[in-house]
Amino acid sequence: MDTNLEIVSYADGNPNGGAAVDSAARQYMTEHSMKDYGAAVKAVITEARAAVAEDVKEFRQRTRAYMSEFKITEGEARKRVAQHDPRMKALEQDPFGPVMVTDTQPPPAVADVTTKPWTPPVHEPIAVIQIANLLFGLPRDEFGFIELSQAAEALRSYPDILQKAVSEKFDAYTRAEISIQGMAGSVSENYPRAFDAARRRYPALSALYASGRLSSQALRDLLPQIQIND
Repeated sequence: MDTNLEIVSYADGNPNGGAAVDSAARQYMTEHSMKDYGAAVKAVITEARAAVAEDVKEFRQRTRAYMSEFKITEGEARKRVAQHDPRMKALEQDPFGPVMVTDTQPPPAVADVTTKPWTPPVHEPIAVIQIANLLFGLPRDEFGFIELSQAAEALRSYPDILQKAVSEKFDAYTRAEISIQGMAGSVSENYPRAFDAARRRYPALSALYASGRLSSQALRDLLPQIQIND
């Protein structure tokens, strides 16, 4: 598959394009003297979308034309377009790709409904979730793992959020210690002793909390679902 299509495909949900995105992002960082890995990933995805935009537009137009002329389904039209032009083959083959051809949509439903004005509450984002969104969005290898160096580059621009996320996690671990050890009394009375116990139970996370020492184990303690190599 064309590299640009592979990058766009990954951005649209195909898990198999991570290597192409990672390679392009690192090259972009070198060429532009950048240190922000996350920004480089966004930049190469933007460039890739622009590069394939004309082919995407042409594929859509041809598919609709085939559907109309031959009275066939979208899937059959996509196959015929690809057969008649090898340049379109990659767009037809990739089910996760950037091309989505749809039929004419019906007009929106209209209803006369009166509702009271509502002002949504403002919630501060949970730091652990912010860090999870950042790390789980990184390109992965064929086994679904990211590298510690990738994580470090992505987190370098967000030290305050990372520190807050670790604090949130230690708060959860501290409260869990109170329950695990069956400490009698109130949470506030037991919190200091439970906090020390939590730090002993998770030394790698404690090192990140105290001195900012990032490690694969610290990130596993922070996000148990993460798959990461050193």
